[in-house]
Amino acid sequence: MSDDDFFAFEGMDYDEQTDSFRWELDSLVNRYLEEFDINSFVIIGALQEKMQELIEAGNGTMDFGADYDDE
Repeated sequence: MSDDDFFAFEGMDYDEQTDSFRWELDSLVNRYLEEFDINSFVIIGALQEKMQELIEAGNGTMDFGADYDDE
């Protein structure tokens, strides 16, 4: 990853970046439903495969906070 890639969204906070990703994903899904001969089941399957890839890559962490640890 180059420095240019890292700072591509400098000015956007975490929530804005998340919203941007979601809007892009919505646009991509809608475009494929309209322009290609695949259906929602194919898209769901592809998204499930991508989810599994991301889970296995382990490129993120989740912080449940102190309250979660006390339970």
